[in-house]
Amino acid sequence: MTASNSESVEDRSGILEEDDHMRGMERIAMEVVRVTYPFASVARVTGRIAPLDPAPWMPPNQAVRIAVEEPAGQRPVVRVYTIRSFDPVTSQVEIDFVIHEDDSPAMRWLRAAKPGTVLPMIGPRQHFIPLPSGDKRAAIFADETAIPAVYAILKAWPAGLQGEAWIETPDHAAFEELPRPEGVRLHLLLRPAGVAPGSGKYLIGAAKALPDPAGWTVWAAGERVEMRDLRNHLRGAGVARADLQVLGYWKKGMSSSDLDRARLAEYEALRAEGLTLENVGDIDLPV
Repeated sequence: MTASNSESVEDRSGILEEDDHMRGMERIAMEVVRVTYPFASVARVTGRIAPLDPAPWMPPNQAVRIAVEEPAGQRPVVRVYTIRSFDPVTSQVEIDFVIHEDDSPAMRWLRAAKPGTVLPMIGPRQHFIPLPSGDKRAAIFADETAIPAVYAILKAWPAGLQGEAWIETPDHAAFEELPRPEGVRLHLLLRPAGVAPGSGKYLIGAAKALPDPAGWTVWAAGERVEMRDLRNHLRGAGVARADLQVLGYWKKGMSSSDLDRARLAEYEALRAEGLTLENVGDIDLPV
């Protein structure tokens, strides 16, 4: 008998296949073209896809769910990644994997990946991007897990929008690769070696130093408890709710699969009440 894979998240009700969740996403295959290592902390996978329509893949900050393992008799083990870039001419996408030393499903897939490897994928889903709001400036707060999203956002930065970005990472080279659009100042929050991410120190400190908070729109992504604290501080400091876009990409001490189970349970409860995907407040999940 095949052993059960504890990383597989079961969808017994099939709710993830319904239209409310899929919302135009497509099931697609990505064939690996190459795997490179631009920095010590990052593996960059370039792959070729054949989307039904390239247009939904072109805006910045598109998320995809990729099947990094396919255990027999169970749902695939999936992880969410951001499309760093998409070229509609070559139909090639770039996805950055932050390298971890643990033996996670994503790291096992990455170690085995080579040109020709086929990766099942569902997407894309547009995530929030900083938007102009009158005379307000845009602030970005992100840890290294959000650097691919920040890269895509800065590449498509709206002309005339003034902004600043604070990036926490232990890898100076990953920060230096980020685009520098006109009107945007980038600040490196270099985390020392040996200090774990999600410390609640660097990004929160930068947010607390934000001058005139009511004069900003904010996009932030990182460890979910840290992001919740950052959001609560900025709300208390005067940033309007409509001007806050805060995402919890991961949670310290919790696997991605367990986080997905919590998200699924919350979504099932909301759907049972007749609500939809827009009603899922991800950053407020009780985990």
